[in-house]
Amino acid sequence: MRENASVSVDKNVLNIVDLFRGETPRMKFINDSIKRGLGLFEAVWIFKRELMEISVSSKIIARVGRSSMKPIHKHSGFLEITQESIEFYSKKLDKPIMVVEKRSISSISVGYDRLFKQSFYPYSPPLKFIFDGRTVYLFLRLPGEKKFRGDDKLFIGLLSD
Repeated sequence: MRENASVSVDKNVLNIVDLFRGETPRMKFINDSIKRGLGLFEAVWIFKRELMEISVSSKIIARVGRSSMKPIHKHSGFLEITQESIEFYSKKLDKPIMVVEKRSISSISVGYDRLFKQSFYPYSPPLKFIFDGRTVYLFLRLPGEKKFRGDDKLFIGLLSD
């Protein structure tokens, strides 16, 4: 039996949907996304090795220059999470720039450490995950939110499935 439902969607969510859907009709994309259970997020991230290579002056600027409301990072774009993987996209959204298979993730944690200090972004600790021996510090922002978060419960739930 097929049911019709009316759903109110935030304009910012529709903007994200439109960025990802390409030529697919909006409602078909939304319905397919719900069926597949994927999550779409705006993201900024930095690898551990990149964080270690950042100059002291850049780290000082990150501590005092919080006007952008973004944590210290090297990459920004969007992230799509599916049943099997996490796909990272640039702002262009043309093709994934990195795909991480969920099964390759050996560790997931949320918190500051000796490398990513609270002074780099005091609003939320980073989500840190390790895959194939590489460590990523990740922050997400859902449509309509102003601040990036590393402790987003929706994302952690989707990542842990």
